[in-house]
Amino acid sequence: MTSKERVMAALNHEEADRVPLDIGGINNSTMHEQIEKALKVKLGLKDNGTIIKAVQQGVVVPDDSVVEYFGGDTCSLYINESRPWKDNGDGTFTDMWGVGQKLNPDGYYYNMCFHPMEQVEEPEDLEAFTFLPPTEYMVEGLTERAEAHRDKCCILEGLREPMFGLPSWLRGNQNYYMDLLANEELSDALHEKILAYYLELIDFIMVRIGDKIDIVKVADDLGAQDALLMSPETYRARVKPYQERLYSYIKKKYKKKLLLHCCGAIEPIIGDLIEIGVDALNPVQISARGMDPETLKKKYGRKITFWGGGVDTQSCLNLGTAEAVKEQVKTNLEIFKPGGGYVFSQVHNIQPGVPLENILTMYEVFRENCQYK
Repeated sequence: MTSKERVMAALNHEEADRVPLDIGGINNSTMHEQIEKALKVKLGLKDNGTIIKAVQQGVVVPDDSVVEYFGGDTCSLYINESRPWKDNGDGTFTDMWGVGQKLNPDGYYYNMCFHPMEQVEEPEDLEAFTFLPPTEYMVEGLTERAEAHRDKCCILEGLREPMFGLPSWLRGNQNYYMDLLANEELSDALHEKILAYYLELIDFIMVRIGDKIDIVKVADDLGAQDALLMSPETYRARVKPYQERLYSYIKKKYKKKLLLHCCGAIEPIIGDLIEIGVDALNPVQISARGMDPETLKKKYGRKITFWGGGVDTQSCLNLGTAEAVKEQVKTNLEIFKPGGGYVFSQVHNIQPGVPLENILTMYEVFRENCQYK
């Protein structure tokens, strides 16, 4: 069974030969560049260089040597932004959306430092803003990458957070959340503007590499540690309709499976996500309220594929002992894997400082417990 067949079986809720393993098929299941470099040194792996597309996070599109060593089943087809970041000459950069980015003092991550639509007050004000059109630079090298990884499940990455994250980056969090309740006309106009761009972008990408793509990944982080970032009612009225239109377009026109990255305590809207066409859910943040693996599998396991949730990255993988990692990985595999509908990964990216012993233990225990037959 090929890696592609293995992952697609999981999405179809079928038991394959083993649970599929995702290492960096998306930018939420990978690792910081420091961790990748350390692993290659410790394991004596070939260093084919470092590829970073998620500049803000400093995480890698993983080296083939790492993926093959651990037996990963996925391949990220990560689009570039429409142009490289613009250096403003004062320590800040401007991304393709016009959002300001500045390196955190620790040198690991970038933080947003200005928001281009922060001063917008009326829907008409949005007319002054235009998004950079899609460019060939966005898909540069992806056809060749897909051809070199034909046996892998190839995932379109880089669409970011279209219908919740992006509008808040453009407006600033405070303005965006106020718009949802107090300026619905502006909120709708901004969502419509973003949706129109994404439909154009999807067509642009699919014309060029659509036949290489198995899964389309999108994101929208709707949850905090203990609750949604808004009430379920507000989500259903203000955000869900735009997600549904985007997801429906992708699935109906291009017949692709849809993987959604959505952090936090999102259990109250998992049914909504299933309703609007989400096939797989990442990261399965098992440390958040209401995200208990056993409950999730029992309630939703036949309707959606869980992608992640293998071991907690807030306290266990980074701060726990190797024995604690072993127990959690084994337990979560036992819960999630029956009947298919599961792809293994740690909950989120492996950050600087995580003990290599814990990472190696995670993959070792996965290998020992991932078989179906």
